[in-house]
Amino acid sequence: MQELFGKMPISQLPSVQAAVGQKNNNDTILIMGAIILVGGIIALNIYKENWELKIKLKAVTIKTRE
Repeated sequence: MQELFGKMPISQLPSVQAAVGQKNNNDTILIMGAIILVGGIIALNIYKENWELKIKLKAVTIKTRE
């Protein structure tokens, strides 16, 4: 064990493992948040484009009926 962890006392091992696990959790949350944010922005842009196309389609169908 001492070869793996050097001179770190074994009593500190659980706290070090907990800190590493917390850092990994924080990184995962940050990455997932960024992915959700980018996905939301993309979805909003697609929604806006779809809305504009629906308005243009209504205008074209009204003109063709006349």
